[in-house]
Amino acid sequence: MDGDLQAATAAGLFVEYRDDEGHTVGHALFAGWQGRPVPNIRDLVCCTVQLTASRRRRKLLGRVTQRHFEVQQQDNGRQCVWARLVVEVVEPPVTAPTRQPRIRFSSN
Repeated sequence: MDGDLQAATAAGLFVEYRDDEGHTVGHALFAGWQGRPVPNIRDLVCCTVQLTASRRRRKLLGRVTQRHFEVQQQDNGRQCVWARLVVEVVEPPVTAPTRQPRIRFSSN
């Protein structure tokens, strides 16, 4: 069974990033995950997530601590597997630098 989980694939992937206290920092959803392997526990994962507090999108890096699989039934009756990863943030979100407006000079 362990070998099956190492090569597991899923129809969709939900990624939940948590801080070191277990609070949800952000999440991401990947609906088109067919044919791709699901990251293993202790793998590093980096993706753009929606931060829970500000709703802004930021890229986070974290380590997978848990994997959960759920069999669901589609509208057409076919079954599919969704995976949920719980990822502990390795680096806190970095705020994007604020762009300075360009100063334009007249040609006079």
